[in-house]
Amino acid sequence: MKRTNPDKTIKEDYNPTYRKALFFFIFLTFLCIVRSQDAEVLCIENESIRVLISEKGAELQSIRGKISKFEYLWQGNGEYWADRAPIMFPVNVRFRDNEFYFRNVKYDMPKMGIIKESFMTVKHKSNDEITLSFVPNKEILHKNYPFLFKISVRYKLTDNTILNEYIVTNNDTHNMYFALGGHPGFNLSLGQPNDRKTHELFFFKSSSFRRGLIKNSLLTDSAVPFLQDEKTLRLNDDRIPNTGIFIKDSAITKIGLARLGKKPYVSLLLGNFPNVNIWSPPGYPFVCIEPMVSHHDFEDSPKDIEKKSHLVKLGPGESVTYYYSIEINQNP
Repeated sequence: MKRTNPDKTIKEDYNPTYRKALFFFIFLTFLCIVRSQDAEVLCIENESIRVLISEKGAELQSIRGKISKFEYLWQGNGEYWADRAPIMFPVNVRFRDNEFYFRNVKYDMPKMGIIKESFMTVKHKSNDEITLSFVPNKEILHKNYPFLFKISVRYKLTDNTILNEYIVTNNDTHNMYFALGGHPGFNLSLGQPNDRKTHELFFFKSSSFRRGLIKNSLLTDSAVPFLQDEKTLRLNDDRIPNTGIFIKDSAITKIGLARLGKKPYVSLLLGNFPNVNIWSPPGYPFVCIEPMVSHHDFEDSPKDIEKKSHLVKLGPGESVTYYYSIEINQNP
């Protein structure tokens, strides 16, 4: 019978490398079950990526590369922006005066909508995929949004890509009107100083377009030329406004964030989202790339939701699916 050396066993158990690995494993396990603000945070992963999602708003909480060891998602800092990747529904950013009317009844619509603060139900979960859903309660129907609906949010991992999919179903007996958008914020740097001069937006083909002017989170009736057959835009460029860069019906299908002269370390593929808003005020250490179905209200948009021509109109019993993807580079 082979005897073990007690001293050797003790040394191995307290080996610093072993202890670090054990602590890291326990920490990651804890992340999968931790509750934040009474919301459970769930994880999905594959060999390349580990993603955390909150049941509150189905909001992404973390995107971490297993090879790069980088955190790609902005980690909520109240000094700049407390959110990480809220889902905007049934409004993109805001309605005028944060309210609307439906058949002469007034409803309050919070900025970014009602999903952001709502708790979702997990309908399906596997190692690399999760689906959460939400239907409005009586309080929301009475105060915020009178339409009976269901929204399902699905995240699916494939290699270095995260599919973000949304299915909206009208369960009402009349048309419903809505906007939908993602609002992921990406870290400006990966373990490096937050120097905007050393980072740039990367458009995957040379582009020229006009951007809508935004005032008080509403679109004005003006648009100005923006990129002029350019592929990149440095984050210290004077053309980047404090508000946002709204691009409507653009041919742009993919936007990345990169260090100067490098390949993008994170990219957003717009999928079937027709519009995009880029928000990164000068001095901020993150960039939000926001795919949008519809867009903000205009400064003079009607209060009657049935007369907001920029919204999606979905008939009784109808469903519609939208999707976009986030792609990370493991060797930026």
